[in-house]
Amino acid sequence: MGIRSKLIAFTVGIAVLAAVVFDGYVMKTLGAELGEQTEAELAVRTELVAATVAREGDLAAESAALAAALSERAGARVTLIDPSGVVRGDSSVAPERLVELEAHATRDEVADARHHGAGRSERVSKTTQMRMLYAARRLDRPDGPWVVRLAFEPIAIDRSLSAARARVVQGTLLALALAVSAALLGSRALSGRLVYLTGVAREMRGDLSRRARVQGRDEIAALGSALDDLAESLEHSRRELGGEGERFGAVLESMREGVLVIDEEGDIALVNPALSQLLGIRGDAVGRPPIEVLRSASLHELIEEVALARAAATREIEIAPAAPGSAGPPGRRILVVNAAPLALPAQSRGAAGVVAVFFDVTELRRIEGLQRNFIANASHELRTPVASIRASSETLLGGALDDPEAARDFVEVIERNAARLHRLVNDLLDLSRIDGRERPLSQGAVDLAAQAEAAVALLRERARDKRTEVKVDVAPGTLVAADARALDQVLTNLVDNAIHHTPDGSRVVVRARAANGRVVLEVEDNGPGIPPVHQGRVFERFYRVDPGRSRASGGTGLGLSIAKHLVEAMSGDILVTNGAAGGALFRVTLPGATAGAQQR
Repeated sequence: MGIRSKLIAFTVGIAVLAAVVFDGYVMKTLGAELGEQTEAELAVRTELVAATVAREGDLAAESAALAAALSERAGARVTLIDPSGVVRGDSSVAPERLVELEAHATRDEVADARHHGAGRSERVSKTTQMRMLYAARRLDRPDGPWVVRLAFEPIAIDRSLSAARARVVQGTLLALALAVSAALLGSRALSGRLVYLTGVAREMRGDLSRRARVQGRDEIAALGSALDDLAESLEHSRRELGGEGERFGAVLESMREGVLVIDEEGDIALVNPALSQLLGIRGDAVGRPPIEVLRSASLHELIEEVALARAAATREIEIAPAAPGSAGPPGRRILVVNAAPLALPAQSRGAAGVVAVFFDVTELRRIEGLQRNFIANASHELRTPVASIRASSETLLGGALDDPEAARDFVEVIERNAARLHRLVNDLLDLSRIDGRERPLSQGAVDLAAQAEAAVALLRERARDKRTEVKVDVAPGTLVAADARALDQVLTNLVDNAIHHTPDGSRVVVRARAANGRVVLEVEDNGPGIPPVHQGRVFERFYRVDPGRSRASGGTGLGLSIAKHLVEAMSGDILVTNGAAGGALFRVTLPGATAGAQQR
């Protein structure tokens, strides 16, 4: 219901209520006044009739005729009652039927008249079955107290009241019509301004620059002014919040750390892009429980702990890789999560919202593991030749120098282990320089065929000792963009590795082909190959498929790791698999080059 309808309904209601109250009051007052006036008039008539009756001589014989005559003069029913209470005359009853009437001595007005001289009452007459007003007067006679009673039917009163009620209703309807008209005019003027303010308020939802600017000094003008002030304040706040929101959004977008916000209901309220990318979150995560999106019981426990305890906490959690085709990180992730409550204890009760910042330490933990393994392996690799050198030296000092043949054997042991230590230290230094970018590479166009031939030539004698055939199948003029010294070291490590890990009488092939602007270099042997379980780890430092055999051959366990680092430094990649003949196949992919390319 609109304001206009409400005003009209209110006005009509007030008018109707006033009419009802006025009608009730007027009718009650008017009825009471007419009743009192009628009773007074009836009492006067009764006095006059009683005076007339008192002048009659033989009242008992003349009562019937006298009652009828006096009734016409008094304009009321006249009843004459003897001292015994018997009705001797009644203007409303034929004389022959008076004997049928019961005694009236017990009537209220009759009893009051006998005791007090006068009486009155109002009731439905048993004789006429009509509502009547009664007035009685005692008349003292020689034969005892008679009672003269007049009865008046209040038809005139009812007619007067009906006429008065009709006039009141007419006046009420007129007043109601005037009230409705006034309400229509007033509501139209009032509702028009309110409708205008409503329209302005609705426009402000989309345009806070809109203003009402209502003129006047009444309450509606004050409302319009307050609405303008509110819009001004909201516009200012929106500008400030917009700036803050943009800055906050820019910060979240640029953060490398993942940010997760949980509301008081325990659902996700915000996820920044870094966290979505880090954990492989697909779709809209807002409004969903974190356990459903991140699938980590440890993270769920951390969030619940912080939300309930309202205290910051830090925990390192591990996120398992997602199944193929499902949402989640592609690999195992190790995260350090700093979580803190959003609400202070004094601000609300129950669980609080939580903000959590995720730091990806997967690579850091991997490097730490590699460092631990490197230190352990390096210590082990160094301990073995040092122990051999020390044992041989102690044996020589203990008297073996006097036995030339035995002394020579021990000196050879010392020389082999010293050479092994030398290679190990050199390889460690190479790895250190490569990792620390202390070994600059000057990449230019390198003839891969000539480079392969040179590397194989250095290893011919070692291959001849094992009766291993090494063949180079690289087309002359095949150019790669590489550092010549680094490429020579890669080729030497791969070919030497193939010769060492194949049985006598094996065959090693070095071949290359160009494809899509890159050159694929392959070193393949026909030995036992590398089991698939080891292929992903052969480029790790000190990792050996057959540790005992590798150490016996004098390898350091760092050659393939050095080769991998050098290839990647030259913008290439390297992998290992087993060839068609079952032997190991190392495939190196390097950028191709054109003749005349400058070194850099």
